[in-house]
Amino acid sequence: MPSRILSFTDSTLATAGGKAANLGRLVAGEFRVPDGFVIAADAYRDAVAGLDLAALLASDKTAHIRDLVESQPLPADLLVALRDRMSTWGDGVAVAVRSSATAEDLPEASFAGQQDTFLGVCGVEAVADAVRRCWGSLWTERAVTYRERNSISHDDVAIAVIVQRLVDAEIAGVMFTADPVTGADETIINASWGLGESVVSGLVTPDEYRVASGKISVRVGAKESRLDRVGTDVVRTSDPRCADAQCLSEEQVRELDDVGHQIHDHFGMPMDIEWAIDDDGLWILQARPITTIAGETVATQRDAQPTHKHSRLSRAFHHDLIEHYPSPFPLDLLAITRVHEQLQFGMEQVGVRSTPIADLITMDADGVITVDYPAVRFTPRLLRLLRYPSPDPGGWPEVERGYRDRLRAIGSSPADAPTSAIIEALRQTLDLVDEIARARFLDYLGPAMLLATRLGAMLRLARRPDLSPYDLLGDLDYTTAVIDRELRRLAALPPGAETEKQIQQFLAEYGARTPKMYLPFSQRSWREDPELFAQTLAAARRQSAAPRTGSSHDEVVASVTRRLPRFARRRFLRMVERWRAGHVAREASLYLIEETYVHARALMDLLAERLVDSGHLAHRDGAKMLAFDEIVDALNGKLAADEMRRRVAARTQARPRVVAAWWQHNADASEDGSTLSGVAGSPGLVTASARIIISPDDFNRLQPGDILVCQYTDPTWTPLFGLAAGVVADTGGQLSHAAIVAREYGIPAVMGTRTATSRIADGQTITVDGTKGTVLLG
Repeated sequence: MPSRILSFTDSTLATAGGKAANLGRLVAGEFRVPDGFVIAADAYRDAVAGLDLAALLASDKTAHIRDLVESQPLPADLLVALRDRMSTWGDGVAVAVRSSATAEDLPEASFAGQQDTFLGVCGVEAVADAVRRCWGSLWTERAVTYRERNSISHDDVAIAVIVQRLVDAEIAGVMFTADPVTGADETIINASWGLGESVVSGLVTPDEYRVASGKISVRVGAKESRLDRVGTDVVRTSDPRCADAQCLSEEQVRELDDVGHQIHDHFGMPMDIEWAIDDDGLWILQARPITTIAGETVATQRDAQPTHKHSRLSRAFHHDLIEHYPSPFPLDLLAITRVHEQLQFGMEQVGVRSTPIADLITMDADGVITVDYPAVRFTPRLLRLLRYPSPDPGGWPEVERGYRDRLRAIGSSPADAPTSAIIEALRQTLDLVDEIARARFLDYLGPAMLLATRLGAMLRLARRPDLSPYDLLGDLDYTTAVIDRELRRLAALPPGAETEKQIQQFLAEYGARTPKMYLPFSQRSWREDPELFAQTLAAARRQSAAPRTGSSHDEVVASVTRRLPRFARRRFLRMVERWRAGHVAREASLYLIEETYVHARALMDLLAERLVDSGHLAHRDGAKMLAFDEIVDALNGKLAADEMRRRVAARTQARPRVVAAWWQHNADASEDGSTLSGVAGSPGLVTASARIIISPDDFNRLQPGDILVCQYTDPTWTPLFGLAAGVVADTGGQLSHAAIVAREYGIPAVMGTRTATSRIADGQTITVDGTKGTVLLG
């Protein structure tokens, strides 16, 4: 009988699973890996040979399968071999016991978080028990669903178990040898104090170190706690002195970067690496291929569908969804579905019907959210556009006062309020968002788009093709323009008590702004997150330009009016007045939704704190990894604490894949090798270095004269436009925030390129033609 105890170097995918096989490749490459061995997959196969797993699975009894598998004893000869191998380490040595499935850690499917790991295990009997539990973890509902979604037969998967000396880490974490979202050539290191499980399972916000072209950038995380082995227990403790302290030195970061590059080269592909540092130095614990880089390996069954099957209108609606809800978290679906229903209601009133959002957007067990292409058709109601009865947009301030009075009436809930009362207040708050959104879409946004079409016709009649309706919004105090102006004013003030007082006044009036306003439950506003506001203000302080002045609004309007036939002039002026008032209302209604979401987040935080108190969550921020019905089930005692923590950990580990899958689903444009095509967002031509900016954490990387390359922008990104020489975005059109602000700053912009952030390298020289809507690479 072949040995059921294997060395790492003897491990193969078939005999020991992907995780063990990768450890073998690391050992063969002379990387520093803790000593260990593998209990071969055949041991699992022998243990379950007498169980009718197919029949149990057909009857949907996965929990029963797991119990049966975990009850199978280890054969006597395997126990003897296990005892002999562990005796070489001496008595009382703590080990990590890790699952290694035979379809795990592959280039096309990582299986990350699907099977179990046990830390701090001591003694043969305890290891044998952990082995059985690893076997059983192959049959959790989560793992079964994952295999079915990835078309992996249950019969084809077995599970080996790694037994490895535990590194009692002082610092540990995860390292990517390429950006897992964009594929950019940079090393990304997440690090925290203690065992790396706190980083892998999302228990802390780790430090993040990025190394690109030899340069190191650092974002220190709030490392709220640490995990350490104490005897046979893994204990979580807090140390306020360490929470905000940077845990890696420059020398350690460069060592990790160097080792990461060696592993990348050894495997011949970008790698996801778990590492630890103790008194003896750096150890490599695991390495797996990165499966999430957009445009290379991420694919779903929907992604595989040829895009020519979808109409141009369907694709436009689909890409609008991608832009407005960028890589959402599970809890964000509570807001996405509701607010989008209001948009669809508004469209239907004017004759545009599309597939309901609830039928388009889906989430799997790992938190991977995908959105399908809608079926879009016109109905006879389209004729209503000709005489649609919209209110006077100049009356918005009175409408807003009514909504704010209702928000105040809902009020805040005390921390000791009944759970049912908090949920009811949250429902009322989201109902109010629904009403504001419906009014925004139906009364202001839809009519404004129709008016823009009519104004475009007027501009063509006046023989001014160089102008768009958005050029008629100059010198207008709408919310984003006012916020931008105030930010530049605050940025120019000297440090001191008076400046801080003015900042607080600004935040009281405009601090509800968030980086992704339609994803309210995974985001925080400037008012709630001082660090986020500090990043935005720092960008404003570095601005090298303000919005262009050029001709005043009155001069532009006068020049157009003179070119129009006399019969059209008065009508044109009325249209411009209504257009400008409508833009003010649209922006103000958007900000009011953000303000209402601040209230909703406060209520959700109360619910999350209760889940922390009950042991369902390790920290409040973990709630964003859960769908709202899961939160309600936990609060009502229908979802066990260990199962909820397992879901949060699995989704946290899968998060890079979630983000990549969202943007990959948008990357359906076909381009030639040297040119990207998109929408002409703002006219002009510029050649400069590209700078890939994915989130506000990257704002400090944009230097004056760089071309901003991003997935999307929203109002919190506005200060960057004073630094950028041009803008290229994966999403958006002429109505998007990036296009509007780029025109105000007089810089060229190309929207809707689909793949710019994955095809353009950071620092690459590109030429942006905002008039033609093209980007020349190289």
